[in-house]
Amino acid sequence: MRRFSTLAFAVYLLTALVADAQNAEQIRGSVIIAEQSDDARNEPYHVEIGMEEIAVLRLGSDPRFVQGVRLEFHVPRGARLHPGALGLYLYRNLSPRPEPRLMSLRADRVFFLPIPNAARFFVTVPLQTDHDFRGTADTYVTSPVPADAFPMAVTLLPISKGITNETASARFSIRVEPVLLNLGAFQLVILDPEGQPVAPQAQSVDEFTLRLNGDTLVYSEEQQLMPPGLYRIGLESERYEHEQLTFGVERGRVAQIALRLREPRSSIRFEAPAGAELFVNGESVAYEENEFTLPPGEHSVLFRLGNYSISRRLVVEPKKNYDISLGLDILIEEN
Repeated sequence: MRRFSTLAFAVYLLTALVADAQNAEQIRGSVIIAEQSDDARNEPYHVEIGMEEIAVLRLGSDPRFVQGVRLEFHVPRGARLHPGALGLYLYRNLSPRPEPRLMSLRADRVFFLPIPNAARFFVTVPLQTDHDFRGTADTYVTSPVPADAFPMAVTLLPISKGITNETASARFSIRVEPVLLNLGAFQLVILDPEGQPVAPQAQSVDEFTLRLNGDTLVYSEEQQLMPPGLYRIGLESERYEHEQLTFGVERGRVAQIALRLREPRSSIRFEAPAGAELFVNGESVAYEENEFTLPPGEHSVLFRLGNYSISRRLVVEPKKNYDISLGLDILIEEN
């Protein structure tokens, strides 16, 4: 019985491998890889292809924000003169990894179309099974291709006899454009007073509350998916200064947001006779011009008037203001 089960499993595995091999096709031709910069990941890009060449199409954009890819084919005159002479093939699951030096790939076909007699046409590739894409007279919709099946490949092959030189030398321009969802994201980082990132598990997180458009927001290092628009984020705390920031979320992009924890500074107002010098923590202060601010903690204050000086220890508490004055008095004693 055990031998029979082992044999049955081997037959099942061999059958599965044969089925996969039947789905995969060998495609031959020069490999063309369209380059796309990181700064233009959501922007359309172009690639040019001729007969028996393989154009590799990368997704480029963050798949969380993409519902499909639209391919716009511009058909040259040489191909329009003989409609149906060339066939458009679209593949997924390319193997091995595409490189310009390769002359063949194995892949799974997802779409085929004889080149129509039109100056241009569109092919839309959905990324999800549940989509709203619909075909029209000049637009074709393929079966869904998940993001992990990219990159894809496009090739043009002769499907009729007697290909003319005009058709064989025709160059097709393909515009590749991601179809974005109405979705973006933001990533928030909280910085400590020294400018270092605060981990969500840190104890200092308990000392502040975050609010997004008035609603409580749990601090996390994860990116938050949001519809595009303007948002207001605030930091409330009994220990730190309150902070507020307005930022925008763009479709298909991640906004990086930073809020810094700031120790509250107390306002100190000094009064002294004209000519008096003031030193705070050993540094001269021009106190006559405006108020002076100090962080919470212990500080030293020294007034100097001529040869006379007096110093005091000042303990500043958070979010409290202080008035400090130097007064002179006349002492009269009767002998």
